Order: sequence, then structure tokens, then C-alpha cells
Amino acid sequence: MSYWQDRQGMRYYHQVLAFARQYAPAGGSVVDVGGRDCEYIQWFDWFGRKVVIDLKPPPARLGVETLAGDFMSWQPEARFDLALCLQVLEHLPEPGLFCRKLLDTGRIVIVSVPYRWPQGLCKYHVQDPVDRAKLQGWAGRPPRDTAVVRDGNRDRLVAVFLP
Repeated sequence: MSYWQDRQGMRYYHQVLAFARQYAPAGGSVVDVGGRDCEYIQWFDWFGRKVVIDLKPPPARLGVETLAGDFMSWQPEARFDLALCLQVLEHLPEPGLFCRKLLDTGRIVIVSVPYRWPQGLCKYHVQDPVDRAKLQGWAGRPPRDTAVVRDGNRDRLVAVFLP
């Protein structure tokens, strides 16, 4: 079974989709930062332009522009209506810089992070535990909306940032 097949039913993805419908109902353009192995970008069918950028080349998807590269070096030609970044920030040594670039890249930004996972639970997470205060510090401002979503025995924080 693939990474996406294992994860596609997770509730936090559906919360991201619900927030996107609520806060970006007009669609336009959406970029997913770090979503290489996931296919939820296809769910955003009311958006005319869909882009996925990841360090490793994302697989080709019908109707989706895929870019391989470093998000921090990438200079998009215009601001996106919506930027997504799901389960990425906790892996980064400098999540504040990354988060602020996300806020410059999208008019509306939706992020998810593991919520209060104990340090050491996942060896790839260098920022655990993450809570609302830590995420707000990275963004330099409070989110407009949040939800804590439980999948299995773990929680994830989904947050919406507006201009």
C-alpha cells in the first residue's frame, strides 16, 4: 500500500478541505508546499490553478503543475490565493522563516502540525512538541481559525492564517 493510500482517510485532511471551502470559496490558485506523496490537491477542484512544490520531484498529476525545488529559494510569479503546508514545519530547523515565506506566498494559508506530540515520538520531528503558541510564534501572528483533529491516537493542529 502506498503512503497516500495509508493516509487518505485521515480526518485532518478533511478539516483542511473544510477550511479551504470556508475561507477560499472563490478558488483561484492553490499551492501545496511539501505535498509530494499526497493526492489531496485533486480535492481542490474549484481552483483553476493547482501547484505542488517539494524538494523531490512530485509525480505528474492531471491538471497539477509539479515543481521540484527548495521552497525557500523559489520565487513564484504571483501570490497564490491559497497556500497549503501540511505536516512539514515540524521537520525544519528554522520553521519561522519557512512559515513567514508561506504567509508571503499565499493570501490565505492553511498549515497542519502534530499537536503536542512528545519530543522523540517521531525521530524526524525536530520541533516537537508543537502547540498553538509555538505555531503563532513561527508565524509572527495568531491564526484566524484552528481545529485540533484526532486521527487514531494522535492529534494534529490545523490553522488558518489570513492577511
